[in-house]
Amino acid sequence: MHKFKLNKLCCLGLMALSSSVFTNSVLALATTEGTINNGDGTFTYTQKIDINSTAPHYTPPASGGFSIYSNYTEDFGWQHSFADIISNPLVQIQGATLLIRAFDVDSEAYHGTGGEYDGISIDGVDLNPGLLQGTDDTWSETTFDVPTSTITDDGFINTFVDIDMNASGWLTELDYSLLTITYIETSNNPPFQPTLSMTPSTCTQVTDDLVVNVTGPTPEDPDGDVVTYSYRWFVDIGQGSVVDDEVAGKTDHQGNTVLANEVLQGETWRVQVTAVDSNGLMSDQSVVTWEEIGVDCDGDGVDDNVDDYPTDPERAFNNYYPEGTLGYEDLWPDKGDYDFNDFVLRHTFNKITNADGNIKEIEMVGSAVARGASYANAFAISLPGTEGSNIESSNVTIDGSASALTPEAGHTGEAVMVLIDNVFDVLPAGPFLYYNTQNGDDRSLISVAFNAVFTTPVTVAALGDAPYNAFIYRVGERGKEIHLMNKTPTDLANLALLSTGDDVSDVGTATYYQTTDGHPWAILVPSAWSHPYEYIDVLLAYPQMQVWAESGGVTHPTWYNVPNNTYCWKC
Repeated sequence: MHKFKLNKLCCLGLMALSSSVFTNSVLALATTEGTINNGDGTFTYTQKIDINSTAPHYTPPASGGFSIYSNYTEDFGWQHSFADIISNPLVQIQGATLLIRAFDVDSEAYHGTGGEYDGISIDGVDLNPGLLQGTDDTWSETTFDVPTSTITDDGFINTFVDIDMNASGWLTELDYSLLTITYIETSNNPPFQPTLSMTPSTCTQVTDDLVVNVTGPTPEDPDGDVVTYSYRWFVDIGQGSVVDDEVAGKTDHQGNTVLANEVLQGETWRVQVTAVDSNGLMSDQSVVTWEEIGVDCDGDGVDDNVDDYPTDPERAFNNYYPEGTLGYEDLWPDKGDYDFNDFVLRHTFNKITNADGNIKEIEMVGSAVARGASYANAFAISLPGTEGSNIESSNVTIDGSASALTPEAGHTGEAVMVLIDNVFDVLPAGPFLYYNTQNGDDRSLISVAFNAVFTTPVTVAALGDAPYNAFIYRVGERGKEIHLMNKTPTDLANLALLSTGDDVSDVGTATYYQTTDGHPWAILVPSAWSHPYEYIDVLLAYPQMQVWAESGGVTHPTWYNVPNNTYCWKC
């Protein structure tokens, strides 16, 4: 949002005059001024400044000024005064406004930030609304609320116009400035300036209602008077500063709330709240502002409308992988019964990246489906390209029971997280020796969720793709790891087992966990998958798999969609 700037030389000159105006009795040099007794105990004082006013109220600048079509190099100032506030201690203000009449103020919202924006300030403080309000080639009047403190401090209201703040080539003509003050004479005091809270207080989205609440002070009024509150709402819909909400084409809000259906992305909303006591005396205004709603509230450089985490500067995008299934054969390095049901896990991974595209967090939700193993196995995931010390936090939730995870010790260049210490604990025996691998065994899938947060985000290239390096290992024989084909053993693997039995792993060529024919001990199926029954060779349950494996994955890439229904669980 544009911040208005006061012309310092002009301001200083007006301030210097303020110490001598009353003593020199030159207040009559306004064009018109006077006080009306309203007959109800109140008085209304008005003072008009225009081209006919003289010093100290108005001194024509070298160029520009009242009644002159002026551009951005012709900013100028003038001075209003209210002598009674100093000379009569019983004067208490009920209301004060400044009305400025101007011609050809092109502040229509459709101009965007390229329109004509003429800022008004008093005693160096920007007013609300933040600029003159008007349309092309017409006369318009903009009413500003004058803070009472700018009057009561010394009786002078030093006013300044910053013409065409963006220097976009616009011109305008000011006709006059009219100060109106309504007051009473009383020993009663005005209420205290309200303190406010705003909701939302940070990171406002277009789905949020805007609510302001008065939270103090207590008491509200020094005399114990009953206090009510008035609300004036402003909005910047693209001009670069706020205007009255009704001028911007919105509802003229009178209460403490703007509903979300009136708020659009990128808008800035402001509310001005004034306390008014039972005598009509008013406090100074308090203001809260919701800046650039729904644009980039977390400041990560990603617009909120495309930011999956608009309030989190460390996260920006979800990147979901399709559902997949891991199946393991645990008799490695021997081929075994090759049914790939010793542990079966369905999963969906999400890598959460920041604005730079690096991974801040990974998440997995899935289900433990089957256990066809007689051996006790653990399930773990190695996260390459980082260290265990870079894990900020990690958790696993199994069947609704959550626990924190600590990276396994003994690894370098990877963070190894053990999600299941013993698959038997998750998928126990029951009416069947195994779990969901025999005809008639149809027990519930067990939910498994996992996440790992990195202190320093990891590059996509370093971490690779889900399910990363997921593996099982034998409980009580930690070095006996079984990975997906060509995935690297961890630092705790027993490398002496490589190239034994049916395994033809070759460290020199980074060839791991496959037979001479290219058959694996672990498979990743890119969908939900029905695993073979117990003791049924996967090549019998899925006849196309052999050609797929021996072709290096070229032929029959969707082999998993063509089962022999006689030989697989729930096909």
